[in-house]
Amino acid sequence: MDIVVKGNSKMGKDVFIFNLPAKKTCTPTDWCLHGSNGKPRCYALRNNYTFGNVQKSLEERYELSKQEDFPEKVIEFLHKKKAKYFRIHSSGDFYSEEYVSKWIEIAKNCPDTKFRSTTHRKDLASKIEELNSLPNVIIRESLETSSPNPSMNLPFAALSSLDVVKNNESYHCPNMCEPCGYTCWEKPVNMDFDEH
Repeated sequence: MDIVVKGNSKMGKDVFIFNLPAKKTCTPTDWCLHGSNGKPRCYALRNNYTFGNVQKSLEERYELSKQEDFPEKVIEFLHKKKAKYFRIHSSGDFYSEEYVSKWIEIAKNCPDTKFRSTTHRKDLASKIEELNSLPNVIIRESLETSSPNPSMNLPFAALSSLDVVKNNESYHCPNMCEPCGYTCWEKPVNMDFDEH
């Protein structure tokens, strides 16, 4: 099993990803579970993420992330691949202060890689804000109807239909990273996106 995977065609060839099981690391709200199209809004709870082999690899990565040498393994991988952009979690979330500290170590040791993530974990706000303070990291607070207003000292990411988007300046994600110039990684702006 690869510790890190390559981004999909929407993200482009320069993106690597580390994913975790969504239900284990992020407690999905009713809003996350029920989208307008009859599927969960959270894409980490549908489509390819529901396949047995994908669930197994997410679980293996979760166990790997708890190991003491996790930062060393990710750092080695990123240096070897000369990774330009890295997404921490297209599935899952930060699950402990110790885990966030590992990402702080990774980001500090990979200054040429730009990291981004989104999070619901207000209980870990202080540590996540510390990670976000690094010059090569952008973390966004994920907003939804049960938590529609920013409460962390972070930019936000939200569906375009939410009032917070209508009432604040944000960059609308075109859902193709390469053509947009990797704005999510390059600029600490609020982001909004269409449900997909």
